[in-house]
Amino acid sequence: MRLKHRLPKVNIRPRWESTTVRTLGMLEVVFGLLLLVPAALALYLGEQASIFLEPVPFLLILGTAQILLFGESTTFRSVNGLLLIGIVWLFMFLISTVPFLLYGMDFIDSLFEAVSGITTTGLSVMVDIESQAMSLLIWRALTMWVGGIMIIIVFLYMLPLFGIGRSVFFNELSGSGSSNYSMKMRNAAKSFIFSYVLLSFINLVLLLVFRMDPLEAFCLMCTTISTGGLMCTNDSMMSYSDPIQLITILFMFLGATNFYLHYRAIHRKEKGVYRKNSEFRTMLAWFLGISVIIYLLVILDSGTAGMTLENHYETFKNALFTTVSLGTTTGLYVNDFTLYPEQCILLLMIVALIGGCSGSTSGGIKFSRLRIIYEFLKNSFGKVVHPNAVYDVKMDGASVSNETVQSTLIVFLMFVLTIIVGTILILIIGITQPTVNGQPIDIIDSIGLAISSIANGGMGFGNFGPTGNFAGLQDSLKILLIVMMWIGRLEIVTALVLFTPGFYRELYMNRRWGRNKIRKPQRH
Repeated sequence: MRLKHRLPKVNIRPRWESTTVRTLGMLEVVFGLLLLVPAALALYLGEQASIFLEPVPFLLILGTAQILLFGESTTFRSVNGLLLIGIVWLFMFLISTVPFLLYGMDFIDSLFEAVSGITTTGLSVMVDIESQAMSLLIWRALTMWVGGIMIIIVFLYMLPLFGIGRSVFFNELSGSGSSNYSMKMRNAAKSFIFSYVLLSFINLVLLLVFRMDPLEAFCLMCTTISTGGLMCTNDSMMSYSDPIQLITILFMFLGATNFYLHYRAIHRKEKGVYRKNSEFRTMLAWFLGISVIIYLLVILDSGTAGMTLENHYETFKNALFTTVSLGTTTGLYVNDFTLYPEQCILLLMIVALIGGCSGSTSGGIKFSRLRIIYEFLKNSFGKVVHPNAVYDVKMDGASVSNETVQSTLIVFLMFVLTIIVGTILILIIGITQPTVNGQPIDIIDSIGLAISSIANGGMGFGNFGPTGNFAGLQDSLKILLIVMMWIGRLEIVTALVLFTPGFYRELYMNRRWGRNKIRKPQRH
């Protein structure tokens, strides 16, 4: 007789659900492995490797446990994704701070250096760069490189897994040749990351071909393609040869170019992809035009008497380097541009404010947004003359949705408003707590600091230009700049939403909805 006996089904859940905890676990493992790079270099150079090795076991063990024990949430919504973005950047800041802290820097300076690197801003509180441990400078360079690629990983790889990446993707790349984008988001992200790594590798090889020191070449590669600006020398790029400076100009420009264009050129092998893109052409013409104007203003101010052809070349090359560096929000320099005529300083402020292309590692308002605003205003004037006419905002022949136009206007207004508020706050702090030679911070210094931090530019103006020093800033001002760098990196609106009561109200309602869904009895 065959005994039929069915065991009762047991609903065993091997892991808890939390997309946030799992994602942070992945982040901890990545940074734990990344810390091994400067640690190995420190051991090779006889430097202090413990500042990198001490956090590694904690990060690897904790991160692995989070990955194994937690799965993706079934109730994950867009509001959770926005919160996750903020938490991911916060964790990167804190993890990147640890080596600086263990090296002996105080917490505010360590956090400032870490945030500046991860946000690819490029401001630094280190006084004598060349006296610092090379392994620490390599770590600082890696934070910039990771910060540059993190925009791609977060917006194009992680968020698509949560079902909200597509809207964020098109908001970032709208009007930049991505209207026909049809790839799966995950495959696209891998292609973009590959393009980032490939450009970094080519940059490094070219620098080594021209006999640049390998470690310095690695630092420069990390800071160039990420448009970061933190270099391992006291004079940035002043002491390097013309070929190295010209290579740097090229790759700063490529770092500020839409990575969707790089994908189409490298993976799809499309011919003329850069030439056909209006945003790319606009950025190229803008940088060349501003460089020519600055070159003419400089030689008119200094006089052409006694200037050789070599002097003219050097003047134009410096103007081009400065324009591209500020325009791509990189922050490297080959001369002290604060000595230029006042008209040049005003032009360079505008250049730093605009930034580069959308979908790139650069900061600023971006050319695509300005183009959309221009088309919107042109259509608005047209409707005054022809009230019954229907106008569409178009980029590269494709219509831009009203939602995108509205989002662009909001980002632009918030960008300008944040610059104004930041300038006022810096002025107030500078008046109450003098910084520059015991004198209050003036308006030029304040505007420069606000633009540099919000646009993630890396260089200020006036007393905080290329030869300036940020170490003398009081802690309250450093904290303000840290917040502004973070807000600028998250495209202003995304960061400010995290401070609104409605956001947390929606988050609370989503949490209650998730609990009710879990507790709902199963039907048998």
